Amino acid sequence: MLQLLTDMMMTRKIRHSADIRILFLGDSITADGLYIRLAEEWLSRHRPDAPLKLLARGVPSETASGLSEADHPFPRPCIHDRLATELAEAAPDIVIACYGMNDGIYHPFSEARFAAYQSGMRRLSIRISEAGAKVILLTPPPFDAVSMKGPLQPEAAADFSYSAPYEAYDKVLERYADWLLSGGCPADGVIDMRTPLLGHIRQARSADSSYSYGDGIHPDASGHRAMARVLLQELFQAGPDVLADTEDPGDPACPKAD
Repeated sequence: MLQLLTDMMMTRKIRHSADIRILFLGDSITADGLYIRLAEEWLSRHRPDAPLKLLARGVPSETASGLSEADHPFPRPCIHDRLATELAEAAPDIVIACYGMNDGIYHPFSEARFAAYQSGMRRLSIRISEAGAKVILLTPPPFDAVSMKGPLQPEAAADFSYSAPYEAYDKVLERYADWLLSGGCPADGVIDMRTPLLGHIRQARSADSSYSYGDGIHPDASGHRAMARVLLQELFQAGPDVLADTEDPGDPACPKAD
């Protein structure tokens, strides 16, 4: 992935052509966009000559699977209903997509829901590639049950939703992430967001037992910072101290209902 982006940037610089356009697609975590803004701010300070334009186009509640829980206030939007328009308007060179958090619709694992996620992600990757852009997938961030303020449901519950999720929903997301990392979905690269964020949560909670990872679904500002750090390290060869605590973290994240 790093070499792919490095080659692109070198070619653009030599030819003095337009910036590399990186389109971010995803649900409310991407719609919030703090991790993208943090990465963009760091790049403007430390890589000012990099020919890059970052475009955040997340939509709250969105899925790649097309699924929606019965208790959701409206049918969840699906990326496939807007993908053609986004690709035409953004004309991206690279698309970075992060889906999964909503795709299990906060229920226990089921093969049918998993198959819908797999089908939706494969279709997403193929359609992006057919549009001439490179595809980079992010594993879904973790679900942190400890940070949830609302009820958590046991597996035997009658129903589940984002406001009353399955208590072990993170195990569902783990399976979705493992599938992406195994190469089950065609892509030019897969970035593991899950593992670094789990490490961030453990470290933050060991320092402060009352630490809350946002609302358990949406990362807090420090979680977004951890996501930005992963992006910068994976795509731009930033060092381990990237986004050190002395740097301005940007605006606090504001979780949005899923």
